[in-house]
Amino acid sequence: MNLTCHECGFTAGYLDFAYLCQNGCPACGESDLRQCPACGARCVFSRAESLEDEQERMKELSMQLAAISRTDDPVMRKEAKRLIATLNAMNMRWNSESLNAFLLKKQEELFF
Repeated sequence: MNLTCHECGFTAGYLDFAYLCQNGCPACGESDLRQCPACGARCVFSRAESLEDEQERMKELSMQLAAISRTDDPVMRKEAKRLIATLNAMNMRWNSESLNAFLLKKQEELFF
């Protein structure tokens, strides 16, 4: 999911916009306060807007990670580490036990 800065118009993935805090409440509609990586402006995005495509993206990244098997190839190991780090960051919001178990299993399989 891409977000666009309200000040400068810079567009990037929501993970590129630094998370500052959450405002609102579930009854009123939660939103995230994020900082633009280009100009530093503070922008408010609805939680639904920020997470709109994240679940599908998590599935795509998980499939990419599942396709990687234990290897000594440094490029593939680096890619696996990047995928694991990205999925871990995403799962901090979703708190999926199945994704957490999958990531732990892949880490053991690939790096231990």
